[in-house]
Amino acid sequence: MHTLESPFFPLDTPARFFASTHAPIAFHFKKCSRDFSVVEEPLYPFSGCGEHVILKVRKKDKSTWEMLSMLSAVSGCKISEFGYAGLKDKQAISTQYISMPKSAHTLETQAPRLLDHGIKILESTYHNHKIRLGHLKGNYFTMHLKKLKPVDAQKIQEVLKFLQAYGFPNYFGAQRFGKSGDNFKQAHTHHKKLNAFFLSSYQSHLFNHWLSARMRLNTLLAHFSPQEIRSEFASLDLDTLKALQDQEHYFKLLEGDILCHYPFGKYFEHDDPHNATRLRAQEIAPTGLLTGQKALHAKELAWHLERPYVHPLNTKGDRRYALVFPSDVRFTYLPQEAHGKLEFFLPKGAYATIFLEEIAGRILFSPKELA
Repeated sequence: MHTLESPFFPLDTPARFFASTHAPIAFHFKKCSRDFSVVEEPLYPFSGCGEHVILKVRKKDKSTWEMLSMLSAVSGCKISEFGYAGLKDKQAISTQYISMPKSAHTLETQAPRLLDHGIKILESTYHNHKIRLGHLKGNYFTMHLKKLKPVDAQKIQEVLKFLQAYGFPNYFGAQRFGKSGDNFKQAHTHHKKLNAFFLSSYQSHLFNHWLSARMRLNTLLAHFSPQEIRSEFASLDLDTLKALQDQEHYFKLLEGDILCHYPFGKYFEHDDPHNATRLRAQEIAPTGLLTGQKALHAKELAWHLERPYVHPLNTKGDRRYALVFPSDVRFTYLPQEAHGKLEFFLPKGAYATIFLEEIAGRILFSPKELA
């Protein structure tokens, strides 16, 4: 078994290849509660009855864990008894749903105290079970872009048309890897809870490397001849490279890729040329490996590019969309204020910061800024 220190497994930060080839766009964005907001969309409607209280909570400048700690302190309910669908950004105004046992619910009587700590309960109802991690459709985001010139605002409009039509690479954001950007290197720790967290981070790191490799191939296919590309990708013959270049979408599907119906559905192996048309129609999307136990692996040609990032981690493996398609996208520009307002929806697991960097055509955030 390879160790994390093995040279077969990269420990560097992978290069970022963008979907669009536009020149970098200039604007200023600071991830803070004044300029960034997130609203969670639950996976299902709540029943209105049951033994669990469902609270729609808005928090400001607090992580989900900090909010839960505060709610636990004022209610006496253990943190482990709360349920939540996902972790929301600290440097934002975030709205999300949490659950707690009906018998422990006293929070509405503590509204003034909670408000002093940047937490407000907006609505409450009931449901017959606890909210579980991942039980959400996705999130609505609002970002305010400053120091934005009219010509750059127009460029953003054009890039948004492209990204809505073709999607963007679903990299994990820098915040996934801690303030130093390398918390995955601790995946060998013996502390059980920390180990699970760092193993997940290392899965994300290897996924980003795989996605970078695939995006690099896509970029080369867009700019070089099959003969030039084959000198580096010997597993791809000239006829295959020519066929890949004929696919309309920038993300080229390889034989044996594991695809998934979008925005959710079953995995299946790519072996039909018509799948390229279905990708263009946003009916399906390619997936990348979250390496681990019992993970579904690519086959044929796709396996050659996936195999370097397979690690027998002692955690459950899975797959993740390699592309996501933003929806409900709205962009308004106030030229007098040099201010743009960007609104959009992303499915669960996708990062608004990655989408914004895709729009900008440049890296905007360091791990320390996002942690």
